[in-house]
Amino acid sequence: MRLSTKQTEIIKSIIAREISSDAKIWLFGSRTDDSRRGGDIDLFVETGHPDFQGELRCKISIEDAVDLHVDLVVATPDDQRPIACIAKTEGLRL
Repeated sequence: MRLSTKQTEIIKSIIAREISSDAKIWLFGSRTDDSRRGGDIDLFVETGHPDFQGELRCKISIEDAVDLHVDLVVATPDDQRPIACIAKTEGLRL
């Protein structure tokens, strides 16, 4: 995983504050592959109470804190879209 412990803690803290303290978080995409370089941070967040305003605040706050582009997908636990399946099966749980 190509995130530092500090970056991971920042991400988890911001998601807890802006989305939900009980949200489940997965890192997926290129940052899960230690052999790759660069890339944005792809996050999948599962919560029972999605909130568009909180999602926007979260994305902006994480980008400001870690100085990297963030792709953030927020969904409910019953989401069956392909992105949810990919993130949860191929991603790493934070």
